[in-house]
Formats: sequence, structure tokens, C-alpha cells
Amino acid sequence: MAQYQANEEQIRLSEALLVAMANEDVIRPIVEGYETAILEKHRFKIDPKWTDIGVEDHVILHRKETFLLSDADAKVFFEECFAARDEAGLAVDRPDSCPLLAAENLRISAENALIKSLACIPGLEPFATGILSLNTRAKVLKLALELFLPSCSDAKTILQRYREMCP
Repeated sequence: MAQYQANEEQIRLSEALLVAMANEDVIRPIVEGYETAILEKHRFKIDPKWTDIGVEDHVILHRKETFLLSDADAKVFFEECFAARDEAGLAVDRPDSCPLLAAENLRISAENALIKSLACIPGLEPFATGILSLNTRAKVLKLALELFLPSCSDAKTILQRYREMCP
């Protein structure tokens, strides 16, 4: 059986996804590290408005629960996160941006573009709509990368190309 030959767009989209994934992998532990340290330092409790509707009162120690912070605690949390972000030297487009959310968004955009590039492959057109369950999306991305990665450049070449694009 012949191996599928990726077109130039599919190769570049695959490489862009690899770079976005690597970027997220580098940024995630830094951001989660300072967020966790800030939450542990302050040991914020959830806003009473949440306990009033039945959410069990507890200390917020995980980033995914920061939506439960009171406005005053959220202000402290985000001010300290922005200071830690700047101290870590993480670049952002706006002063109120989280570098991890930006990296996740970049990865998701790269995934979406790669999935759409499947439209030209007979039998895979339905997946290119992007309307997929998370499980199916993961499988389609895995398939796309398995199809296209053999045609991609090596890591050194990809990184060099990105360095030249972003001086």
C-alpha cells in the first residue's frame, strides 16, 4: 500500500502544530508553577456566592477553580500572576494576557487548520468540518500527524525556519 504524500500546506500546518505543541509544553509548567504557588500562598476560599448555591466551601488550590474566587481575591491572584509572568520573561500581546492561555489557543488554532486540511483527502472530507467529539478530534489529529509527519522537516530545520520568520 502506497504511503500518502502530504501536500505543502499539510506539511507546513503539521510543522506549525508541532511548534505550537512544543511552545505550550515549555510554557505550561512555568505558568502552572507560579499559579499554584500563588494559590498555596494565599489559600483563597471560594466566594460565598458559590456556597450560597450549594458549592462546598473549600480552599482553591488548582487553576481550574479560580473562577470561584471573589472579585477581590481574583484581583490579587491575577496581579501576582502578571508580576510572576513578567519576572519569568514570558511574552504576551496584552498586559492582561495569560501566556498559557495564549499558547493553548495557538495550539487549538493549529489543530483546527490541520484538521481542515484533510478536506482534500478522499474519505476524510467529513472530518474536515471540525465538528467532532473530543475523542474523535484526538483520533483525527493523531491520524493527520501520522499521515503528514513523514514529510515534515526535522526539528532543527523547523526551528531555524521559525527563527528566521520571527527575528
